Amino acid sequence: MKHLVIIGAGISGLCAAHEAARHRSEVAGGLDILVLEASPAVGGKARTVKRDGWLVETGPAAYLDNEPEFDELLARTGIAGEKVEANEAAARRYLLHGRLREVKANPLAFARSGIVGPMGLLRMMAEPFIRRAGLERAAAESVWDFARRRLGVEAADKLIAPMVLGVFAGDARRLSVSACFPRLVALERDHGSLIRGMIAARKKRARDQRFSSGPSGKLVSFRRGLQSVAVALAESDGFTVRCDAKVETVEAVTAADEGADRGPPRYRVLVGGDAAPIEASAVIAAGEAFANADAVADIAPEVAAALRQIATPPVVVVALGYRPQAASSFPTGFGVLIPRAQGYRILGSIWDSQLFAGRSPDGHVLVRAMLGGSVDPDVAALDDDALVELVRDELARIFGLTSVPVFSEVKNWRRAIPQYDLEHPSRVARIEAALEHTPGLFLAGNGLHGVAFSKSAVTGIRQGRRAALWLAGAPSVTGTDP
Repeated sequence: MKHLVIIGAGISGLCAAHEAARHRSEVAGGLDILVLEASPAVGGKARTVKRDGWLVETGPAAYLDNEPEFDELLARTGIAGEKVEANEAAARRYLLHGRLREVKANPLAFARSGIVGPMGLLRMMAEPFIRRAGLERAAAESVWDFARRRLGVEAADKLIAPMVLGVFAGDARRLSVSACFPRLVALERDHGSLIRGMIAARKKRARDQRFSSGPSGKLVSFRRGLQSVAVALAESDGFTVRCDAKVETVEAVTAADEGADRGPPRYRVLVGGDAAPIEASAVIAAGEAFANADAVADIAPEVAAALRQIATPPVVVVALGYRPQAASSFPTGFGVLIPRAQGYRILGSIWDSQLFAGRSPDGHVLVRAMLGGSVDPDVAALDDDALVELVRDELARIFGLTSVPVFSEVKNWRRAIPQYDLEHPSRVARIEAALEHTPGLFLAGNGLHGVAFSKSAVTGIRQGRRAALWLAGAPSVTGTDP
């Protein structure tokens, strides 16, 4: 019997467990799978709070269903039936530029929005005529530098920088475009232009109905919130989940320890409070980058050192609920991104009660605001009451609200979204190289290959499959690359 231990019961770790269980029959002698979670509940940062008729996501609220492997897993487990698509309001997005301005896909409508001035619009229109950069230059660029080169300074500042705040709560000038948005780099590489590439992609979707949901997919969640996916996965058959089981370290079992030729390397997983270590034939570290670093420091010090270089600043989520009369203060839409130059500490707000049914009592309004990130980490030092007051005041200024919130929920994630900085691609390469010398160790989670909920899920699926195949006798299967 082989033993696979997965550290972390977020979406990545649970998907890894499910995929590994699918390949159990290929492992001679059988495969036992154990998932260890340090906190009292599964889900990682996908945490759903239900209280007094409100349903609040204190982490990610939804995801784009553009990952077929994740969709297939949900279908196999029966969870797909709980999926709900966002209302049509989700298609409308806003930027704060003096006042709320809708970001429209139609070029003429976008030009009339006033987000970008006449010279900025002309520069954006010239994008198809800008020469593509060499692969080395593109790979070394920040998101802002890439956007400036392709679209101009004004678009980089007023469109792309706020978008990066919304995704990473990070600074577009410091994050790697090839790590954060590899599709943009691929469009330039393959088509010489973002605009030409998007036109080509649209034509391809028209020819192939399998891609009818588009490269961005549809925005979806689940009736009982995103955490319900993790709960359902954890309760299914095929593996065991232990919560309140904090892994202190993973140790290698040497041939001397075994007293004989032991074949493939094995590990001992030490859990705080346990009298004896847990033996493992292979280990998947599926937590966040800093947690993975602590777990693998003894068996893969180079990997741990590189993981610790990934900054993970705090993000605060403040949810406020208002009585029905506040509804008229908010336009129809998904939410608003707020550039730093506008003078607010809120990075953006999402109007949850417009997106999915059942997020608030009848007619009431649920709004979530995000603060902090790498651009304002000090805000995380405020207490909950001060955070609620700050968000209430800023929302009142932005939307002209006179109503007082009747509900609040605050989640202060002291370490939230990993920042894929300019060194991230080379850091990942170093981690991959170091893992070649640590067979039987695999990395999942959101620290390396994508921060989105669905991307983390797919990373887990692929690492679960790789671990099971390695245990089945495929020695070349190592690493993290999904």
